[in-house]
Amino acid sequence: MKRHLILCATLASLGATAFAQSNVTIYGKVDLGMRKAVGTDNKEIATSSDGRIGFRGTEDLGNGLKAFFQLEHRFFPNTGAIDGAQFWKGISHVGLESGLGKLGLGRQYVAAFSLVQNQIDPFGGDTVAQLRDVIFRVGGISKIRVDNSIRYDKSFGGLNFAASIAEAAPNGGPDRPTSVAVNWKSGPLFLAAGLEDPANATDDIVSVGGGYTLGNATLTAGYSSGTMSTGVKAKGWLVGLNLGLGAGAVKVAFGQQERGSTKFAQKLGLGYHHSLSKRTMIYADVGHDSKATSEKTGYDLGILHTF
Repeated sequence: MKRHLILCATLASLGATAFAQSNVTIYGKVDLGMRKAVGTDNKEIATSSDGRIGFRGTEDLGNGLKAFFQLEHRFFPNTGAIDGAQFWKGISHVGLESGLGKLGLGRQYVAAFSLVQNQIDPFGGDTVAQLRDVIFRVGGISKIRVDNSIRYDKSFGGLNFAASIAEAAPNGGPDRPTSVAVNWKSGPLFLAAGLEDPANATDDIVSVGGGYTLGNATLTAGYSSGTMSTGVKAKGWLVGLNLGLGAGAVKVAFGQQERGSTKFAQKLGLGYHHSLSKRTMIYADVGHDSKATSEKTGYDLGILHTF
C-alpha cells in the first residue's frame, strides 16, 4: 500500500517535468453526500460515483504518430479506502495513435460499455437514480473493463468504432472476452450498437440505444438482451430525459429488467443537478424500484467537484 502511495505522489511531483516533455494532464473527481440506497434503510455519508485521480498524456512522435497513456486510481472519499483490489482500477494502458486509428494495451474499457451502455442513462450510471447498471447492463453479464486487453478505436467523422479483446484467465475465463461497438452522431441524432461476449462460456449481450436533442432537452432510449452464465435469458430497456434549465438540469429515467419470465427490476429515477461552476455541482436524486424486496425507495443529496 505504501509503495502505491509513494508512486502516486512521485507521479504528481514530477508533473511539471512531464509537461516539459509531453502533454500530461492530472485530473480527478471527488463526490460525497448523504445517501440512502434502494434496498437498505441505512442512511450514510457516501459517494454516488467513485472518487478518482488520474494521469493521462500524449507525446508527438512525428510523421502523424503519437504515443499515449492513462493511469486512473479509484477510491472512496468518505474513508480514503481503495475501491477494489487494483490500485489503478479505472484504467491503466499505453498505446500508439495515427491516422489509421488508436491501439491500446492494458486494463481498458470494454468497447460496448464505452460506446453504447454508458451513453444512454441520463444519470451516467451515478447516484441512487441511475438505471445504467440496473436496467441496461442486464443479468450481470457485461463487464466494464478487462485486464490484459488490446483495444482498437477509429473515428470516421461522426462515426466511432471500437473493438476489444482480452486474455481469458485474468478475466475469469475460460473464454477471451471480446466486444465490438459503434456509435454515430449527426446533429441532434445519436445512435449506438454493441456486442459483447464476456469470459464465461455461455454468456453474451447485445445493446442498442439512441438519443435525440431538441433545444435544451435530450431524449434517450436503450435496449439490451443477452444470455447469463447460467443460461437464463435476460433483457432490459430504459427511456430517459435530460432537460437543461439554466445552470441546472432535470433528469428522469424509467426502465425494466427481466430474467427469464421474472421482472427482476422496474425502476424510476428522478433528479436535479445544479452546476455552481464548471467544476462544482450539487445534486439531489430519488430512485424507486418497485421490484426491490424491501426499502424500494432511495435518495441522495451531495456535492461533486472535478479537477
